[in-house]
Amino acid sequence: MTEARVQKVHASRLDAQTHLDQAKKFQRDADADLSAESRSVLLHNAAISACDAILQAAGLRVTSGDDAHILRLERAIAQLGVDTEDLLERLDASRSRRNEASYAAMPVAEASVDEAREATAELIELAREFCHRPPS
Repeated sequence: MTEARVQKVHASRLDAQTHLDQAKKFQRDADADLSAESRSVLLHNAAISACDAILQAAGLRVTSGDDAHILRLERAIAQLGVDTEDLLERLDASRSRRNEASYAAMPVAEASVDEAREATAELIELAREFCHRPPS
């Protein structure tokens, strides 16, 4: 497989809103009575959709390929223009736990799901603010 990369695309607030709506749907679904592992996967999907919203609003997209999810997180958070290093670390930890649950059948602790929920909610709110900013 090839490495994921960032491409320039037409910035679209409408498409960004579609990604943001998807992020909120995954976030709501993660509140269902599911296993910690399933909620972890849904919260990760919500974070990735929020990243896609930010990137789309900025006129960027990440191609498929190796490391696409971490590249999405890094590049989307970099667009926000605020100190988000801690948020990136928390979302990357959530991504790693999701990988362990999905690919290595490792259990996910409830505390980890709570941390993922908090970080994902913060990212979705930042994405909402970013996508609703007036164009510069």
